[in-house]
Amino acid sequence: MLIGIIGLKFTGKTTLYNVITGAGLPTGQGGVDTHRAMGKVPDPRLDILTEMFNPKRQVNASVEWVDIPGFQPGAGADGGREATRFLEHGRKMDALAQVIRCFDGGYGTPDPMDELETMALELALADLQIVENRLEKLTKEKSKMGKVANPLEPPMMERFRAQLEQDRPLRDLELNPDENKIASGYSFLTLKPMIVVLNHEEDAVPPIDVAEAAGRAGAEVVSLSAGMEEELAELSEEEAGEFLADLGIEEPALNQMIQASYGALDLQSFFTVGPDECRAWAVIKGATAPVAAGVIHSDLQRGFIRAEVTAYDDLIAAGDMSAAKAANKVRLEGKGYLVQDGDILEIRFSV
Repeated sequence: MLIGIIGLKFTGKTTLYNVITGAGLPTGQGGVDTHRAMGKVPDPRLDILTEMFNPKRQVNASVEWVDIPGFQPGAGADGGREATRFLEHGRKMDALAQVIRCFDGGYGTPDPMDELETMALELALADLQIVENRLEKLTKEKSKMGKVANPLEPPMMERFRAQLEQDRPLRDLELNPDENKIASGYSFLTLKPMIVVLNHEEDAVPPIDVAEAAGRAGAEVVSLSAGMEEELAELSEEEAGEFLADLGIEEPALNQMIQASYGALDLQSFFTVGPDECRAWAVIKGATAPVAAGVIHSDLQRGFIRAEVTAYDDLIAAGDMSAAKAANKVRLEGKGYLVQDGDILEIRFSV
C-alpha cells in the first residue's frame, strides 16, 4: 500500500516525508525522482501490550510512503513536464496526501486556497482526459460492433464526465461493486482517498476556509507544522513529551496525520504478542482470519486451521492473558472470521 505525498514546490513535502520515514533527504532542492520508504504507524495499544508482555522487541505496523516531486504551474514547458511526471507517479498510489504551504518561507506570499484549487484542477483535468478518451473509444466500438463489451461502462463514464466537468472529485460519487471494478482499471486520481495537510508555522492558526473546502471535497484534513515535527523527531521520547506538555499538546500532530492516512487506506491493526516480540500488523478492514495470517507469513495462510482471538479491550480489562482465558475472553475462530481492529491473534496452522 502506497501513500504519495504530493504538492506544489516548496510546500514542505520532503520535510514531512523525512519526519515520517527518517529518510534524511535534502530539502528545498527540487528534483525529478520519487523516493520511497517505510514509516511506522504509532499505536499506544502496542506500547501497553509491550509493557504487559515485556518482549525482546516491539515492532509497529508500517506503511510505505512516496515523496513525489512537486511542480510549479505556469512554468512553461518545464512546468508541463513536471506536471506530467507528477500525474504518472500519482496514478500508482493507493492514496494521496497533499501538503499545502501555509507559512512564509521566502518563496513568495503563500496562498493555501489557490494551492488546494490548483491541485484539484490538475487532478480533475487528468481524470477528465481519460474519461473523454474512453468514451470516444466506446463510441467507435459500438459503431463497429453494434454494442460495447460492458454495457455498464458508457453510462458510468458519462456520469464521471458530468462530475469532473463540475470540478467535483469522483470520490464523491457512490459506486456499486461492478462500477468499482470497472473504475479500478483506470487509476483515477480523484477517486483515490485524499488527505490534505495544512503545513503552517508553529504558533499559527491554519486557514479554516481551506480546511472546510478540502473537507467538502471528501478529503481528510490535518493541520501541523512540519518544522516543529522535525524538531520533535530529533528529541528523545522524554524530551519530546516535556516539549508537548509545555505546549498543552497530548501527541504530535504527525501521529494524527499517519492515523488519518492509515484510515484512508482502509487499514486496521491486529497484534501478535509473546516473550520474543509484540507486533502490530496492518490488514484491510473486512479481512478474514486466514488473510490476516498471510500478512504474518504465507505458510500461516496456506496451512491455517484456527485463530485464537482475544479482543484488546478484553485483555486489558482482564489484566493478563491467563486471566482473559479464565474469563472466557479467548476464543477459537475459523476461516470465516472477520478480523476486528485491535484483535490479538495466535494462529494455529499445519503445513
